[in-house]
Amino acid sequence: MIPAIFTPEIHDAIAPYLVVASVFLIGIPHGAIDHIISAELFNTGRSLRGHFIFYSSYLLIMLLVGLLWVWAPIAGMILFLIISVYHFGQADMEDFLLTDRNKYAAYVIRGIFILGLIIFSDTSVTLPIIAEAMNINLAETAFARESSNLALFGIPALYLLFSIFLAGIREIRRPLIFLSDFVLLLFLFTICGPLTGFAVYFTVWHSAGHIHEMQRFFNQKNKQLTITAFYKLAMPFTLISVFGLFILLLINNVTGMEGKLLTLMFILISVLTLPHMFIVDKLYSTRA
Repeated sequence: MIPAIFTPEIHDAIAPYLVVASVFLIGIPHGAIDHIISAELFNTGRSLRGHFIFYSSYLLIMLLVGLLWVWAPIAGMILFLIISVYHFGQADMEDFLLTDRNKYAAYVIRGIFILGLIIFSDTSVTLPIIAEAMNINLAETAFARESSNLALFGIPALYLLFSIFLAGIREIRRPLIFLSDFVLLLFLFTICGPLTGFAVYFTVWHSAGHIHEMQRFFNQKNKQLTITAFYKLAMPFTLISVFGLFILLLINNVTGMEGKLLTLMFILISVLTLPHMFIVDKLYSTRA
């Protein structure tokens, strides 16, 4: 991958495709076997009633989030940011935390760090997408644009200070790797910008890490989940998600976002994330 500072024209052209590829090749598939994880966690796969409870609950949550985006897009964005902070923070911090004493604070601060890098690394790219999703005028995001330099310095500084605090009270596993992770993420988003940065983070840090967590979960139950088996299991719901995006594109007259594929795709991610987050939260609570 060539940094944006060397070939900005080429990078700007391919960055949206990197995001789409990261979402559909690994992002959506990593949540597409939630029904199998749920069957193991809640014993929902052993009866017709269990299947009904899982699918009806999962789809109802997705429907409610989708309707929130249609009727109150600003509230939809706020909900998306909140669940993203928690979900990204939890997934990233679980392997680093030695105790549960400060885990929720660690989840939130890590999640804010990731969201801060995504949003403020280049507001000329991110704020138009956010404004389109919220159905507001771009001028209404002026405060975020004007505060971007402060946020891009202050949020990583807060995260670093909290990390030093955790290391000082011996609650961080492998502190040198943890510090390297911090530096690498800063470098990634600073050099490559928000779209490529998100694509790499979503693929390498978040989704791949979660797949590894699922493999560990099945190993604890004396079962195996190979990458080939994972993609076979994930294929049906991945295709359903692709169909869901297609439906969003068909009803773009309702959302008023004609041709805004990236914006619609992030809305789709938000619709899928909330029910997925409940499964992941239960998954982490069962770790041996």
